[in-house]
Amino acid sequence: MLSRVKILIVEDNIIIAEQLRMMLEGLGYEVPGMFSSGLDAVRNFTPGYADIVIMDIELADNTNGIDTAIELKKISDPPIIFITNNTDERIRKKAIYETNAIHYVTKPFTRTDISIAIDLTLKLAGEKETALKKENEQPSYLMNDSIFIKEGAGFKKIMTSDIRFLQADGSYCYLHVRDGKIMFTENLSFLEGKLAFAKNLVRVHRSYIVNINYITKIQDSRLWIDDEEIPVGVTYKKDLDNLLRFI
Repeated sequence: MLSRVKILIVEDNIIIAEQLRMMLEGLGYEVPGMFSSGLDAVRNFTPGYADIVIMDIELADNTNGIDTAIELKKISDPPIIFITNNTDERIRKKAIYETNAIHYVTKPFTRTDISIAIDLTLKLAGEKETALKKENEQPSYLMNDSIFIKEGAGFKKIMTSDIRFLQADGSYCYLHVRDGKIMFTENLSFLEGKLAFAKNLVRVHRSYIVNINYITKIQDSRLWIDDEEIPVGVTYKKDLDNLLRFI
């Protein structure tokens, strides 16, 4: 039996959030959670938590949907359906062009408005997944200890053993190697997929992937790579501990 599509609600108006929940469940979707602020949404979000996020642009605790969507993108890349009564053209364009927004639904909305937005979002997600499968249909690689990174007009070889850790930082990601760091515009989940063959690279936080061979110290929910202190998320701590030997 196929699992139901999971749709997260981020809306600070309790009445609208509850109406949305009833609409979504009536349409056969699962609602794994409802949050009124962007901070709560980001704090509780993990890869696979939701397939789609329906989110208001103006949220509680002085947070907003646009900044929240950017933070969620560091964790994974869920398609966003924005709902709002804000008619500011600048805000609308920022929401569409700076986040993974698929649709922009204005309030008041109907069950049909939401159903159409979800159907089109799922259609686009399916097309994206098909394209990724085609991209990944490649012959086995002979080199399993290195990657080639764009540098100028060519590509520079980086040994995976030289990668110390990867760090999400705003809209960018940094690959920290022995002799410096390299900036990427892709999110951390994208790089995690590209480096999945390197078993020594392990995700320990929504913003960090570390090379476990470089860990010099672990204490509570933190670890160190040389002098760099890195947080360990609750979601990832057990998997990390299972990869290490403790006496």
